[in-house]
Amino acid sequence: MRLRRVLPIAAVLPALLAVSACSGESAESGDKKPKPKASATSTTGGGADEKAAAEAKRIGAVDPQTLEKATLSGKKNGFEVKKVAKAEVEAGRDMKADKAECQPLASVAGGFTHIPAVSVEHRSLEPTEAKNATIGSMWLASHSEKNAQRVMTDLRTSLEKCPSGFKTLGLTYTAVEPVKAPSLGDESLGYRITSTVAKQSVPMTYTVVRKDGVVAVFYGVNMLTPKNSAIPEAVVKAQLDQLG
Repeated sequence: MRLRRVLPIAAVLPALLAVSACSGESAESGDKKPKPKASATSTTGGGADEKAAAEAKRIGAVDPQTLEKATLSGKKNGFEVKKVAKAEVEAGRDMKADKAECQPLASVAGGFTHIPAVSVEHRSLEPTEAKNATIGSMWLASHSEKNAQRVMTDLRTSLEKCPSGFKTLGLTYTAVEPVKAPSLGDESLGYRITSTVAKQSVPMTYTVVRKDGVVAVFYGVNMLTPKNSAIPEAVVKAQLDQLG
């Protein structure tokens, strides 16, 4: 159980893993919780929700209410999928990389795309089987199809230009390398990146898939077997199937 308590602190923003601690509570509590910012990507509050829905209609994107319904929840393929409160993810919205070419990677590490989405849904992923040491998170970002394609293109460019990593918010990310991604959706990519926290290396595996205008990001950490840290393809496929 200690492993699951250490990981949220080590991974900090990118994984949103605080909610997967044994207590089921965030690493931040009480007055220390970051307050959500007012934006078009927030679905809290009628005004923001209506604004995001109108923008989604204008650009042909999935609206916030539909995106929420289309995001996994409950127990799926060996993981329990839980909704993450927006206040828990807002701190990662403005993560800035020390190198401009690495910004798309830094933004994904913070739980958002570098091109602002109409709406975003975050979920934590906690294994339901004791033998499974992979924990992580997933999130969906709704864009126009053109912007979603650009997100994927810019991420690929970042992978090519940032093999040695980058720094952001006092965190150091190193050893960025492409890994095989499942052949799902309209396009997909995968990569592994290492975060160094308190002299401890934390390998993290990302799977990013685009389906029409939705960019789906799956993040996993496995401290026992880093090569097995990718979120299983079955989970990715289940999410894409639910998108319809």
